[in-house]
Amino acid sequence: MNARQKMHPSFSFMQVLVIAVWITGAVSQAVGQAGRGETVIQKAEEQFENSPLKTTSLGQGLYVFSGDGGNVAAIVDDGSTLLIDSGVDSRVSELSDAIFKATKRPVTRLVNTHWHFDHTGGNTYLGSSGVSIIAQENVKRQLSSVQDVSFVGLRDGHYPSQALPGVTYSSTMTLHQGCQRLTLENYGSAHTNGDTVTYVTPANVAVVGDIFSNHVYPIIDLVSGGSIDGMIRSLDRILAQTDEQTKIVPGHGPVATRADLEDYRDMLVQVRQRVKHLIAAGKTMDEVVRATPTKDFDSKWGTGYVTADVFTKMVFSSLTSTRARS
Repeated sequence: MNARQKMHPSFSFMQVLVIAVWITGAVSQAVGQAGRGETVIQKAEEQFENSPLKTTSLGQGLYVFSGDGGNVAAIVDDGSTLLIDSGVDSRVSELSDAIFKATKRPVTRLVNTHWHFDHTGGNTYLGSSGVSIIAQENVKRQLSSVQDVSFVGLRDGHYPSQALPGVTYSSTMTLHQGCQRLTLENYGSAHTNGDTVTYVTPANVAVVGDIFSNHVYPIIDLVSGGSIDGMIRSLDRILAQTDEQTKIVPGHGPVATRADLEDYRDMLVQVRQRVKHLIAAGKTMDEVVRATPTKDFDSKWGTGYVTADVFTKMVFSSLTSTRARS
């Protein structure tokens, strides 16, 4: 079997696979409104389906593929390619073609930054062709059952066995891909409780998943253990381990600098503080939304599929949850 065949299961197998994925329900459904009758996830899926797939070289055998869901990073050595995230399932064949065109190497390992469908949609396709899937231990549990994400309209799972991580870790793990050392870190509650940040050295690249969405408001997955406080703590940890030359690969949006990450972190801190003041004044969620605590950030961060109102509701709920108070 050649390198390209390793990325492409047979047609008959794919027919069975499509039926299996449909039966297991690895799809998202609309349950919450994000504006104009669409949920956040409906708006996101429309963007993911219609955006062109773009390949960006970071040098030293590293690439980023963007447009088909969450950003996908590839790290190439002499004989293989390691991926970080796998995009959406509907475009996985297109993605695999782009990866092979750029790397000329078979994919042998895949790291998931978290469980959401736009980062794990290619897991079944890749796992079925023998790719080893690696993730923080909570991701395996989350992919193994049906998940509902508050405020955004995402209901997903459970995934078939070949899509699940076969290798998991708790707080840290080290991998090697050619001359590059990959340090995988989980900082606890952040975007979810299963986020992986991958530091690649000596390339000086940090792949941070949806802890950072470049120039859009983030989703805080409260049901999966995420929190606004945890996101900010995680960003502080990332900032402490990067420098001005570090290339930051966000979960969504263009490759960024440390200065971009600082700007994003400062926005989160200011919004959190404003919502805290309103909560302390006895305001309800609807009253906090009407107070528009994000208004001076909306022109920069509010143009994505997460609206200012939805983001404000997530911050409010995070700060008023039992978990936040304990």
